[in-house]
Amino acid sequence: MIENNNKVAIVTGGAKNIGRATCIELAKLNFNILIHANTDQPGAEETQSILNKYNVKTKVIIGDLTDQSFVKKLINESSSLGHLSILVNNASQRNFFKFEDMTFEDWRNVLSINLDTVFLTCKSAIPLMKKNGWGRIINLGGLSAHIGAIGRSHVVTSKLAVIGFTRALATEFAGSGITVNCVVPGLIDTVRGKSAGQGLVHPTHSDPPIGRKGKPIEVAKMIKNLCDENSDFINGQTIHVNGGSFYC
Repeated sequence: MIENNNKVAIVTGGAKNIGRATCIELAKLNFNILIHANTDQPGAEETQSILNKYNVKTKVIIGDLTDQSFVKKLINESSSLGHLSILVNNASQRNFFKFEDMTFEDWRNVLSINLDTVFLTCKSAIPLMKKNGWGRIINLGGLSAHIGAIGRSHVVTSKLAVIGFTRALATEFAGSGITVNCVVPGLIDTVRGKSAGQGLVHPTHSDPPIGRKGKPIEVAKMIKNLCDENSDFINGQTIHVNGGSFYC
């Protein structure tokens, strides 16, 4: 078994919010962290600075996950920190377009970012995980995929497809030491970019029954639990972290 201090976790979208919190939680377990961001280099470097106190190796890599050559570079870069063991597919696009206003380009852009990138990262990462005999893949879902949402038909479709993809990989690679699970955040108190759009509400319309929004660290702790060595019997699951907004 490879020791944690020689295991590498790749976290896409690691510049802020759930991605940053996940980097922190995995660093606490002594995993070396490869922090990805699409364009937010200052945010990714701030995450890296926060991780310094955990005495783990870190690296920032900036680039477009829809670019196959970049994804291969991202995955291969993990070898400079150790053995690739964890892949957290957190990066996504959740902008708003009412269906009648949505163009095919709008549709394809979100599916490319939310679904195609998950395929590409897994495609490159799994051979390394198989070689090492151990791996954890965590894909991030979306609550709107389970309850619907106005102005998010593209997001709903992409996130529901991620769940199917998660189950397919979990089944195909069962017994190889690799588990694949999906974590679905509910209404989380995060900072989102301008591309997320304005004027339309979260699909739950209000705070969860627990009476508040969730915190990024609460999602990150679930991801951390799924990355534990003792979590190998949890596979192919869709796990909600939503304060009671949705029951499955």
